[in-house]
Amino acid sequence: MALVRHAPAATGSPWEDRMTPSRDQELETDLEMVAAVPSIPAILRLIRQQANMGFVAVARVTPTRWLACSVQDEVGIGLQAGSELDVHATLCKEHLAGKGTMAFDDVLADVRYREHPVPALYGFRSYISSPIRLADGSYFGSLFAIDPQPRGVSTPAMEGMVEGFAALIGLQLDEARAHRRTRTALTDEQSLGSSREEFIAVVAHDLRNPLATMHTASQLLTRSSDASAARVSARLLHSANRMLGLINDLVDYARGRAGTAMPIKLEEHAEVGAALREVVDEVRDANPGRDIRSDIDIPCPVRCEPARLQQLLSNLLGNAIAHGAEGEPILVHASVADGTAVIRVNNRGATIPAAQLARVFDAYWQASPRKFDSSMGLGLHICQLVANAHDGTLTARSDAETGTTFELRWPSGCEPDAPGSRRP
Repeated sequence: MALVRHAPAATGSPWEDRMTPSRDQELETDLEMVAAVPSIPAILRLIRQQANMGFVAVARVTPTRWLACSVQDEVGIGLQAGSELDVHATLCKEHLAGKGTMAFDDVLADVRYREHPVPALYGFRSYISSPIRLADGSYFGSLFAIDPQPRGVSTPAMEGMVEGFAALIGLQLDEARAHRRTRTALTDEQSLGSSREEFIAVVAHDLRNPLATMHTASQLLTRSSDASAARVSARLLHSANRMLGLINDLVDYARGRAGTAMPIKLEEHAEVGAALREVVDEVRDANPGRDIRSDIDIPCPVRCEPARLQQLLSNLLGNAIAHGAEGEPILVHASVADGTAVIRVNNRGATIPAAQLARVFDAYWQASPRKFDSSMGLGLHICQLVANAHDGTLTARSDAETGTTFELRWPSGCEPDAPGSRRP
């Protein structure tokens, strides 16, 4: 609570005698907000000039507090931005009760206010004020002007000017509050996002050790002559590989969210086709009931990182299996021609609406959320990161006639007329 200093100040100023030094965070924030609105000082100067008043200010007023936020003082009253008065010893208190604009030219001649204690307490003769209200109708404070001499301020023109400026200040404060809320929300989201990505990275890292043990155990089981043990081993190995893929996706996603580029080393590799066929074979073995057809022909060295292309193709095939019609084939195509390499995966199934295609590469988003899918919704997002790391483009299209197709194109590093190459 504000502690009112009852002892007279050295100057004997009634304003200083009633200043309260304490603060609360809300008033401090509002004080900073008013100070950040550049037009308010200009408004105060204009009112001072037009009304010929020596002191003009914006005050933040609550039922228990009165705080000067912006001040134009030409008569040496002694109040400045940050000064606080006892709200019960101010005329602004009447705005709290819903009163509108108040004005008098000379309190000694005004029957409404000549007996009021406040003008006599602070020694002013003329006064005008208007409440500052926000868009929701709440009372923020007052725009007011005072002078120790009589001034002609109680006219419709002068009252209208002060009311208009008070309304304008209210609009500006609404915008400032909205900006402050947005900035706070953004800061909170950035802090939350940073903590989330750090958590993801730590969890993914810590999972690698037990996963390595699981992988080794499955390999030992495969050496058993027991057929049932071999089957268990195969399932265990598949699960370990699946978990490893998810962990790799988490790590890559965390790096991307942290603004770190996907680690990649682009060099010419001659066995890219074999690396892609290996992925197709693994997915076929894991999904014996699906018809996966491949047309992979990359006869020349390609600038890439094969492991990342394998990751991309594995994710695209996983997406095709999850969302493609089970009775329809999944088509894999890879080729190189005219300096461009291409990897394309096509599946038949529900058409993805055009409005959703723009979001298919967003993290955690799925075109068919009702369909069971054990993935985390990161697969296509990771594919996009792989494409970017290769200076390539990854596109998606979907229609009833040709199905859904994902296609990666990137600079291959091959000569346009490389022997054996063909147009994608």
